[in-house]
Amino acid sequence: RTVTGAGARELQARLASPLASVEAIEARLDAVSFLAERPRLSDDVREALRSAPDIARALTRLAFGRGGPRDLGAVRDGLAAATICFQTLKHSSDVLGLPSALADIAKQLSGVEATLEKSLQTALDNELPHLRRDGGFIKAGYSRDLDEARRLRDDSRTVMAALEARYVEETGVKTLKIRHNNILGYFIEVTQLNAKPLLSAPLSDTFRHRQTMANAVRFTTTELIGIEGRIASATERALNLEQEIFNELASAITAQDQALGQAASALAALDVYAGLAVLALD
Repeated sequence: RTVTGAGARELQARLASPLASVEAIEARLDAVSFLAERPRLSDDVREALRSAPDIARALTRLAFGRGGPRDLGAVRDGLAAATICFQTLKHSSDVLGLPSALADIAKQLSGVEATLEKSLQTALDNELPHLRRDGGFIKAGYSRDLDEARRLRDDSRTVMAALEARYVEETGVKTLKIRHNNILGYFIEVTQLNAKPLLSAPLSDTFRHRQTMANAVRFTTTELIGIEGRIASATERALNLEQEIFNELASAITAQDQALGQAASALAALDVYAGLAVLALD
């Protein structure tokens, strides 16, 4: 009757290693009885547990450096389920009081710093790739630098159009265009008739002459060169930034490894108790 893999493993372990302490046996039976007498509470707990991934296995992969975005997601979703279970048990505790085994579970479920769950919820996208090298697992809005790299990667035309519009406004040259070819890369082009303002101070300090054609004059700016370089490296930069964020989140998880392990064990034990309560009623 367990609803999680961790709960099934815990049940198997308990069957393989029966308790010899009457006091400990009674504590387990009290927990099962408490849930069996309150089917709605048991159902609420089991509903939350169904969405709980295997935190323990995700922690193991992350600890050995083999983890991926889905392992971060497993910790995130497991903590969300732990929060719901804790709140459900706490409500019962406030109203009825909990038997010792369930009280211990509630304590373990609340042992992880809330900032970790919040960070994971804020950072991780809903759909996560299997491999970290694939990228695309950090939400838009989490990192300004990452958003800029993605914007340059995915929408360079829009970026250049916005820059062109600003240069038109700053110079007053309506025919100014930002163009691209394989030899020069990106450049600013104006007609011969409109080139004089860009060749004269103060605009000449910003717009550097590159090439004079029969009917046009071409310029560049430090800003344009910088944007062109960022566009060229945007894909690699976006991926590198995601790897950095992954490492930061993985380190934050590792820093709370003990508390997370206890929360994972508590979820497994709660699954066993709730499953046995259902079995008792059946």
